[in-house]
Order: sequence, then C-alpha cells, then structure tokens
Amino acid sequence: MAGRIIDIHSHVGLSQDGGHGKLEVLLANMDTYGIEKTVVFATDEDGYKPTYETPNTKVITMAEEHPERLIPFARIVPSAGEIAVKEFERCYARGVKGLKLKPLDGFEVQQTTKILDIFSQRNDFPVIIHTAHDEGCQPTLWEPVFHAYPRINFVLAHGSKDLYKVCADVIKKYPNVFVDTTTLSFNRTRHIYETAGARKILFGSDYPYSHPAVELKKFEVLIRDQKDLEMILFKNAETILGMSK
Repeated sequence: MAGRIIDIHSHVGLSQDGGHGKLEVLLANMDTYGIEKTVVFATDEDGYKPTYETPNTKVITMAEEHPERLIPFARIVPSAGEIAVKEFERCYARGVKGLKLKPLDGFEVQQTTKILDIFSQRNDFPVIIHTAHDEGCQPTLWEPVFHAYPRINFVLAHGSKDLYKVCADVIKKYPNVFVDTTTLSFNRTRHIYETAGARKILFGSDYPYSHPAVELKKFEVLIRDQKDLEMILFKNAETILGMSK
C-alpha cells in the first residue's frame, strides 16, 4: 500500500496472555509495510504491578533508542492512587507522547481524573482507551470524561468490539473522540466508516495481537477514496499527536 503510514497502536513485552511483542519484529514489520512511525506501549508482563513502572521504562528506553520511529505512551493503572500519579508524572517528564488506559487493569473511569488533569489543556497528547463489550470497557461509560476534557483527544481502541455500533455513535457525537479498528472485522469496520467517516478513524496494527498486513488490507479493500485513506493511515494521527503543526 503506497503512501505514508502511522501506526497508532502496538505493544512491546511478554503479556500474561502469551502475546509477545518483540522490538526487532516490530521494527522489521515497519520496514516491510512502510510504516513511518509507531505508537508503542507496555503489555502486562511480569512485574507490571502496581502501575507499569518497569514496562514503562522499557518502552521509553526503546523509544529513546529509536526516536525517529517509535512514539512512547505511558500505561497507567489509576486505581493505584498517588503511586499512579507519580508514575505518570515520571513518564511525562521522560517525554512520553500519550497515555494508554485499559479498564481491565482494574480501575473505575472516575479514578482517571487526577491524571487527566495534568495535561487537560493539551490537544497533542492523546489517550488510547481499550474499549469492548466487557464490563467496565463500554464506550458510553467514558462519555462524562469526553465531555469534561474537551481539549484531550481520546481514541477508542478495537472499535469497542461487539459494541461497534455504540462506538460509532459515540465517536460521531464528540469532536475529540476517535477510534482504531484493530482486530475488528471488515464488516464492523465498514459500519464505523460509513457512520462516522474517515476523519474519526486511525490505523493501528495492534502488534503482536494482530498484524500490520491484516489491518492494512482491511482498509485497502474498504476505502476507495484516496483522501479518506490518507486521513486514516496518517493524517488523523499526525493531528492528534501534534505532528502536523
């Protein structure tokens, strides 16, 4: 697939569910599929508790070694309270470019506010939220946050899986809410595209749980408009990451 590509969603580390994101494989995939930059964050590997201190350091160090290619995000568990705030502040000072939140890590939506308050006025520091049909991961639970932090851009990962129709309605409703359709089927991705439009979708590979070839092929088949394809593959990511300034 010709043209520029930014991958908004990938992992490094050995997850407890067996997913193993290896830096050398990630970089090789970028070379093979022409991916210019990749957003990367931690997995729940051994030693991640209470709030990803060790895995965050590994991600930041990798990004410092490959600054032209990797964009580090912090992964935080807000239920860790002040420990979580301090860990985020440490990562923030080390130069992370965004935040990854996964409710399945064990926290309530309202517990995120102390962290979001730190960068509430920035529109170039996006928050990727794992959304799905699982308890605590439904996109509608986050609507008070989307409303309370209008300058922060939020990305609903995986198109909310079985709740993809709800996800499409939510991202259409809020100017600061976007989606990546990683691991989502072609048909569900098409529904989101037809409902909310290309301006709301960002490309992601979800390596190692999916593969850039799979996720790219989905858009290659679905999107016939070249301008829409460019928005999805890199322009929307450039905007919310502040790279287009």
